Amino acid sequence: MRDNVTREYTKEWLQTDRPQPMYSNKINEFYDNFYKENPVHTADLDSIFKETFVNWLKNHQYSKFKGVDVFKRLDIINGCTQYIDDLYQRCGSLQTFENDYKYHYRLNPNITYTTIDTLDPNKELLISMPFPYYGDVHPEMTEILNTCYKLKIPVHIDGAWISCIRDIEFDFDHPAIQTFGISLSKGGLGGNRIGVRFARNTPLGAVTIMNDFNMNSQALVSMGIKFMETFGPEYFWKTYNEEYKKVITDFQLLPTKSIHLAKTAAGKPVGIRPLLRFLKK
Repeated sequence: MRDNVTREYTKEWLQTDRPQPMYSNKINEFYDNFYKENPVHTADLDSIFKETFVNWLKNHQYSKFKGVDVFKRLDIINGCTQYIDDLYQRCGSLQTFENDYKYHYRLNPNITYTTIDTLDPNKELLISMPFPYYGDVHPEMTEILNTCYKLKIPVHIDGAWISCIRDIEFDFDHPAIQTFGISLSKGGLGGNRIGVRFARNTPLGAVTIMNDFNMNSQALVSMGIKFMETFGPEYFWKTYNEEYKKVITDFQLLPTKSIHLAKTAAGKPVGIRPLLRFLKK
């Protein structure tokens, strides 16, 4: 069930089909105030955004990320979906695991998912961290990365959910990982997607061209800066932590590390955004 203002605090409002990322009235207020001002027109805007973004990532209190500084090439992306589109354009095809971002299926309804045993040395791998089905790191992530390194498969990390998690530690400096993308979308900027792609080396392709020729939207970049300065990292967990615990208890669910996601006793993911927002109304 999609979230809307008629939500009720009942199990019928658990989202079993398409869990929605969190949102709040405070972010609506942020939009109202931001649009009263023009974007900051400055030659250093992109650099300011990247520096702010790296600091935002490192300032997470509940989660820890290592190896970020190894990736010297930083490019602005219009959310992780642009990062993914760029990968498909550059690589021709990718291999992904079942229950990853549904976008892969929407692009190709006939998709064949890979497994650890069927990893193809001739295709690059894209995998989400956190993984959407688990709301956490994929339970076989270490084995997946080690197998890819052994088979010389370049790995790319979709970090779209990093802006809505807690209690995750991850080292990006595994030798198999070549790039990773993180955006602010799941942190509340879903309608104004903006983020950063981190790369060991400079990739060819549209994202690189967009950045080299200063073609990024100043409105989105300046909004991203202001958003990070206003809310900081882990805003939703700091705001809805007690409500999350209540929903888990009241509906006999299992917690995940992503604020808008829980699990049934059978391990099936369910979205709890409507219930969280109901409690905060």
